[in-house]
Amino acid sequence: MIGKVTGGTNPIGLLNYCYYEKEKLSVAEKARLTPADVRGEIVYIQNLGINSMPDGRFDMDYLAKQFRDCADKNQNLKNYVWHQSFSFPKGEIPTKEQIQRISTTFAKDFGFSDNQLVVFQHNDTNHAHFHIVANRINFNGKTTANDGYSYLKTGTFCRKIELELGLQTTPNMKALLPEKEREIDISTNKLAQNIRDRIDRNLSKCNSMEDLRIALQKEGLKMYQKRGISFLDIKTAAKFKGSDLGREYSLMNIEKRLGQQPEIEKAVIPEKTKDIEIKSSPKFDMDWEMGM
Repeated sequence: MIGKVTGGTNPIGLLNYCYYEKEKLSVAEKARLTPADVRGEIVYIQNLGINSMPDGRFDMDYLAKQFRDCADKNQNLKNYVWHQSFSFPKGEIPTKEQIQRISTTFAKDFGFSDNQLVVFQHNDTNHAHFHIVANRINFNGKTTANDGYSYLKTGTFCRKIELELGLQTTPNMKALLPEKEREIDISTNKLAQNIRDRIDRNLSKCNSMEDLRIALQKEGLKMYQKRGISFLDIKTAAKFKGSDLGREYSLMNIEKRLGQQPEIEKAVIPEKTKDIEIKSSPKFDMDWEMGM
């Protein structure tokens, strides 16, 4: 499970998107909407009233008005709308009960227990996902949800929920995002930069990969080395491939920065055969080409 956080000032646009997948709707477009246009199912709601239309659809304008009325109690906070989405690996379909439990746990952990909150489930893409729309301002006009370090908090929350509900583990927070979005995320992500800083700081002190592994472990960073290299931040459980962090953090370039000869450049001819001249014969070449 991975999560994504955004914020805003316009609840109706977000509510329309989660319910109809159409953010902007004119009066004429709203009049033409039918139950067939609904894409998001409301599976959980708290501290909000619901108004149903004659055809069974829920009135998003009515929900948005309640958000705005509550936000009017605190004029200092402009981005009072919190939009949290959670996506699951392909093939994993959470039950409504699981989504409700994730949503209530999210509300408790992120400061929304007494706030307005509504959850929309979507199952019309390759990855099942759901959206949480919440008000950061409670009924007393107090801002209860801090959006600082939301990326790190979301990653920690996802790992916790995966363990509690037995869901598939998706430690890489960017794993389910489109490729273009992944590239933007990794280049601007504060945690990724923090990992780069820890690697850079310790490379100058180390003489070998083992020295680096031990040094990074002390700084809360696990290093895994096989054909490539990857790093796991112990605190947040976020994992990054070295090459994703940047070219200079690939296994080959880290070995070079340590002053070591990269493994793939080392000679692989056994010592005993170095002085033996291997002569080819027409039959040998033919057997090789035929796969014999």
